Amino acid sequence: MANTKVEFLIKAPKEKELYVVGNVPALGDWNPEKGMKLTFCEECGCYTGSKLLPVDSNIEFKVVAGKDWNGVEKGQWGEEVSNHAFVAVKGTKVEVVVASF
Repeated sequence: MANTKVEFLIKAPKEKELYVVGNVPALGDWNPEKGMKLTFCEECGCYTGSKLLPVDSNIEFKVVAGKDWNGVEKGQWGEEVSNHAFVAVKGTKVEVVVASF
């Protein structure tokens, strides 16, 4: 299966390390220790990263602070949030705002 580059832009409270953890091997197969580490961009104020993902695949993910589920993203009032989902197609740029961890 062909792959396509997917860019992630995550607006989140400043943390030491943020990861994207999802349902495909490139995003750790839901294992936070194998997720994609993001880099903080001072210029845009977001955490960024990119990964090759299978074209036309349904991707689900969460943002995690650190390498375990204790740091999983939360909503504005500390509530659980649903998985983010998209279909990986050429030129995909995923933008997410995380309220808290």
